[in-house]
Amino acid sequence: MARLKLAVCQAPAEMHAGDRGWRKLVARVRALRPDVLLLNEMPFGPWLASSPSCDLAALQQSHAFHREGVARLADFEVPVVLGSRATRENGRSVNQGFLWTPEQGVTALHTKQFFPDEPGYYEARWYERGETRFVVGEANGLRVGFLICTDVWFTEWARYYGRRGVHLIAVPRATPRPSLDRWKIGIAAAALVSGCYVASSNRAGRGSSGQLFGGRGWIVDPSGRFLAETSSREPVAAAFIDLDLAEESKKEYPRYVSDPFREAGPPG
Repeated sequence: MARLKLAVCQAPAEMHAGDRGWRKLVARVRALRPDVLLLNEMPFGPWLASSPSCDLAALQQSHAFHREGVARLADFEVPVVLGSRATRENGRSVNQGFLWTPEQGVTALHTKQFFPDEPGYYEARWYERGETRFVVGEANGLRVGFLICTDVWFTEWARYYGRRGVHLIAVPRATPRPSLDRWKIGIAAAALVSGCYVASSNRAGRGSSGQLFGGRGWIVDPSGRFLAETSSREPVAAAFIDLDLAEESKKEYPRYVSDPFREAGPPG
């Protein structure tokens, strides 16, 4: 039986690499000694999409904050770190899902494809889709794919990953407290339709714009059962995931049902 210890977190709303919030997060992660850690959506610096107006200087600063953060991922002493970062890709400002290992550094797997455009979440004005790709990454026997925050509601892509043998779908978030119950449903649904484990980490607390993020990271098994949940008292939570179970789950209902998109993937 192939098992890995997976950790999720709720990180401070405007964390910077090396600051007090970062050091506390690092200490908690090291104490749990996971094999895999998922960080929250674009964890470094302020949440720019609070503003309806895109500011190029602020965007460039956010890219710099994320470069600094990624350069410090070895601090966690974890074999595999998953997360998303603000960066530029082929001339576009993107929210990029990545897999990091000490040996290989960063491997870019995905760019966020679905953006809200409403108070607190004017992401469509700040970021672009980048290349549409839902690439499967692999490290230490784990096959992983990304659905960044809003992406998870488009469950055809969770099924797409399941058909490609993914063990874990990573869902980094930056979501508010009032919608937490709704997000739990979405995370569980992604697990049920795909036969994958699903992990999600979130921002927590109030940012400098006044926006309040809800925290709560989750780990869900392929049956939709919640294995771990973070809280203000326990901002890092962990559970073991069984890679063999994830593979066997693909044979169960509803995943085995004949699918007309099996070869082509979901429509655009």
